[in-house]
Amino acid sequence: MKILILSSEFPPNVGGIGNHGYNVALNLSKNGHDVLVIADSLTQTKENLKKFEQQQPFKIQWIPRSSFVVSTYIHRIFKAIQHQKSYDVVLCSGKFSLWTGALLQLIKGRKALFAVVHGSELDLKNKWLKKLTTWSLSKMAEIISVSRYTAQFIPQNIQNQKPITIIPNGITSDEFQFELQQTPKKLLGNPSIITLGNVSQRKGQMNVIEALPVLLNHFPSIHYHIVGKPSERIRMEKKAQELGVSSHLTFHGMVSREELMEKLHGSDIKAMLSDHTPSGSFEGFGIAVLEANIFGVPAIGSSNSGIADAIEQGKTGFLIDQKNSAELAEAIEKIMTHYSEFSTSARNWAKKHDWSTLIQSYEAIAVRTASKDK
Repeated sequence: MKILILSSEFPPNVGGIGNHGYNVALNLSKNGHDVLVIADSLTQTKENLKKFEQQQPFKIQWIPRSSFVVSTYIHRIFKAIQHQKSYDVVLCSGKFSLWTGALLQLIKGRKALFAVVHGSELDLKNKWLKKLTTWSLSKMAEIISVSRYTAQFIPQNIQNQKPITIIPNGITSDEFQFELQQTPKKLLGNPSIITLGNVSQRKGQMNVIEALPVLLNHFPSIHYHIVGKPSERIRMEKKAQELGVSSHLTFHGMVSREELMEKLHGSDIKAMLSDHTPSGSFEGFGIAVLEANIFGVPAIGSSNSGIADAIEQGKTGFLIDQKNSAELAEAIEKIMTHYSEFSTSARNWAKKHDWSTLIQSYEAIAVRTASKDK
C-alpha cells in the first residue's frame, strides 16, 4: 500500500508528535508499504536533513519554514495536493496536518483520510481554531487517539459520527539495545529524579521544583535532573533560588539521543507532573515514560493527562495530583522501598508497547480507510 503521512513535526527535529510520526513511517516501511512523509524542516540545515533522509527506508518531502508563516502553510498545502493523488491513503498527525488533510477532502474530494490526535489540538482556547479542528475531524474517515484521556476531548458530535480507536504510543526496543548492554552511569542523587522535554509549564518541571522543600524532609540526598530545551529555565531557576533548593537540581539542556538514553538508564525515577496550559495544550500520552521503563526506571505522572495511559498504577509507578507534594513524596517512598518489583514491571510494560506490534493496528485502519475512495 502507498501511504502519505502529513506530520506537523518530524525528526531530526525534536518533539513527541515527530517521534510518533517517525515510528509509524519506519514500521509501515518495514512491513513493505511505500511511505512518503511531508513535514516542516524547521531550523534544520539542508545537510542535516539530507543525511537523515538518506538513512531512512521511506521518502521525505521537507517544507521550509518561512518567516512569513502563511507562505509555509500554502507551501504545505500545495505539496499535499501534489502528492496525495499518488497515494492510497493519507494519515494526518498534528493540528496543522489535520487542517491540511481536511482541505484535501474539500478541494480534491479525498475520502481516504485518517487522523492521529495527540492532545494539543483538541483543547484549543481560540474558538475559531477549535471550530476549524472540529470541522477537520469531521472530514476524516477514522480517528486514532494516543490515549483514552486524549479521546475524551474529541468533540461529542465527532465521537458520535466517526470510528475512534485508542492506540498508545510505543517504543522500538531495538533502539535501546546498545545502552541496555552498558553498565548504567548513576546520576547524582539518592534518589535521582529525571524529567525529559521542553522546560515548560506543560511538562511540569516547576511542580517538582516546588515540591523539593517537602521532598528534602524525606530524602535529604534527592537530586532532580531536568533535560530538554531550556525555554523557561530562568523562571524555574529563580523559583529554585527562592525555595533554597538550587543545589538539588541540575539543568542539563538539550543533549544527544545517546546521552539522553544514558541519563535515563542512570536515573532512579522518571517524573512527568504535566500541567494543562492556558492555551489548552496537555500531555497526550508521555512517550518518555516508556523510554524510561525500558531501562527498568519506574515513573510518576500527573493523573489528569494522557500519562494515565502510560503508567500502570501501583505497578510501573504512580499517578498523582501533580500539585500535591505529599502524594509525590509518598509515591517516591513506595517505589524506592520496593524498587526491584517496580523496575521489573516497568521493563515488562515497555516491551508490551513495541511499535512492531502497535503498527498492525495502523495497517488495519489504513486498509479500511483506503477503501473509502473506491
